Amino acid sequence: MMRDTTVNSHGLMRNRTARSLIGVVLTALCGLLLWKAPFADPLANASYDYSFLLGSRSVTNNVTFIMMDNESYDALHQTRGQPWDRGLHAQLLNKLADDGCAMVVMDSFFGQQRDAQIDEALARAMRRQQKIVLMAEQALVAHSQFAGARPVLPTEPFYSAARTNWGVAWLDPDPDNIVRRHWPFPAPGPYPSLAGTAARALGAKLPEASHERWVRYYGQQPPWTHISYSVALKQPPNFFRGQIVFIGTQVKTSVADNEPDEFRTPYSRWTGESSAGTEIIIASFLNLTNHEWLRRSASLDRLVLLLGALVIGAGLPRLRLLWACVGAVCIAVSVCVLSISISATTNYWFPWLFVVAGQLPVALGWTLIASRVDKPVPIADENRSAAAVEVPEIPGYRLVQPPFGKGAYGTVWLAQNQRGEWRAVKVISLDKFDNDSGPYDREFEGVTRYRDICDKHSGLLRVEFVSKKFATHFYYVMELGDSLEAGWEKFPNAYKPRDLNRECARSPKRRLPIEECLRIGLILTDTLDFIHRAGMTHRDIKPQNIVFANGQPKLADLGLIAYIRPPSEEHTAVGTPGYMPPAPERPGTPQADIYALGMVLYVISTGRSPALFPELSATVLGEKDPTDFFLLNNVVLKACHPDASERYRSAREMHCALDELQRNLRLSSS
Repeated sequence: MMRDTTVNSHGLMRNRTARSLIGVVLTALCGLLLWKAPFADPLANASYDYSFLLGSRSVTNNVTFIMMDNESYDALHQTRGQPWDRGLHAQLLNKLADDGCAMVVMDSFFGQQRDAQIDEALARAMRRQQKIVLMAEQALVAHSQFAGARPVLPTEPFYSAARTNWGVAWLDPDPDNIVRRHWPFPAPGPYPSLAGTAARALGAKLPEASHERWVRYYGQQPPWTHISYSVALKQPPNFFRGQIVFIGTQVKTSVADNEPDEFRTPYSRWTGESSAGTEIIIASFLNLTNHEWLRRSASLDRLVLLLGALVIGAGLPRLRLLWACVGAVCIAVSVCVLSISISATTNYWFPWLFVVAGQLPVALGWTLIASRVDKPVPIADENRSAAAVEVPEIPGYRLVQPPFGKGAYGTVWLAQNQRGEWRAVKVISLDKFDNDSGPYDREFEGVTRYRDICDKHSGLLRVEFVSKKFATHFYYVMELGDSLEAGWEKFPNAYKPRDLNRECARSPKRRLPIEECLRIGLILTDTLDFIHRAGMTHRDIKPQNIVFANGQPKLADLGLIAYIRPPSEEHTAVGTPGYMPPAPERPGTPQADIYALGMVLYVISTGRSPALFPELSATVLGEKDPTDFFLLNNVVLKACHPDASERYRSAREMHCALDELQRNLRLSSS
């Protein structure tokens, strides 16, 4: 059983629940700040824009846009920036009336009377339409006491000819010149819009209560028909029957360059192209006619951001950093796809980048901080603060934080029993094996086998007790190795085991004297011979697994010890690269143990890495009398011969060779 132990305020970093709570608070605050702060508007706008990235709804309304475009200006001899010939408008409207056009919306302002005869002809053509809606303009009102706006209506006789169907053609772009909102915003405004009047003329019922509308765009290539003004005049009879026709100016160029009546749309983000104001009014008209304008709900925003805080803020900090990053990517993709899908299938849009670019980075940042701060801190060190760690509950023992050793499969703790004696406790966790019970069971069996023989040889680290195998872990208590530094008992969390690797690291030139190498080699070969005669192999001999206890080197890391198998059986490939015999030889044999021990002698006598074997350092070769070293090196070369048949046949034979070398050295020095 595991329990969370809280020592002081620093324990907050180790408590997963506390980490999750902090993550929830941070991500919730981030979401609230982005939702309220004006500086987050670019994120909200980008969320809206990219909602149209994967497509849009189809349109069934029969809409045609007759464009006063470059082709028409040239073909009909009109001048850009000058009013269009009203005689041409009369001619086009008569054709539309003859064809039985359902409705005409003119995005062209008739604000002044000109030629009376032509104006009357145009008015007569307007009166012939089944339905017609004319554009009104908005004029700003400046006064010393107030500022505002008023509509400028079409002049007579056009106002009467349209049967008072007029609407202001006004767009309200954001600072980046992208039109995202219906005008007026919120609706209804003080006077009608051109799109709203046209929608009502077709029978659309629009809400009277104040509400906000966002434009739903219908694709990078709008689904309504586009036809040049000059071409429209030449169409055969009945071409426009039943159609809803918008007449307006098409921009001079499709590339945004701040031309009048030229606006950017969400698609401009990735195409760079602009749109005519009439195109956006058509989209608004279709939104209103079909009741599919986009809405943004404040309560929905807050709910989603709160759910994001609960899921992201609570979940990611509980994961390891790598998995938190993978989870963040999956969440980001899911939020993007889900939000875009919701915008396409419902009438709501949500600023999803608040989650993707706001809450997710905050949660990941907190996960990174927590993982770095999440270091075990001693509980009894006067110079360091305490930390709360997940401490295994070992009956009869008090464990000292932090654990002094961590391996691939478990954690090693300094422990004191009720008599005040110090021991080492190793906890083997099932999750270290990716919850695979097979190797977990083999580890337990290996330790149990070792316990039965460890007190029969002084070169083996003694195991006093092995627990039963729990569902998630097991543990065993063993004798404590020497400390690297004296006086550690006053500050137990300063304990560091004196293993052969640390012993070499603090020695001059990172290597041990030949006499010490021989002493260690003799003890370990005798120990290895004992293990092999017991029918077992160690399988992972290396400096880190050789611990000093009362000054004597002992073999540690017990779980990998296994029974010797026949050569015909497959051996599990365990061990440490560099200390394993070269392929195709399989590890896990007595010969592999001899190879590993020979490599240990190479490392501690030369101070070099196993990867450099059999090279010798210039320091060794430069000594006054390297003869003793070469004699030991001959033993190493034979023990580490790549051909197993050329090695020592047994650990006893290697022991005898080292013993003879030690005796000869003593004779030569006497």
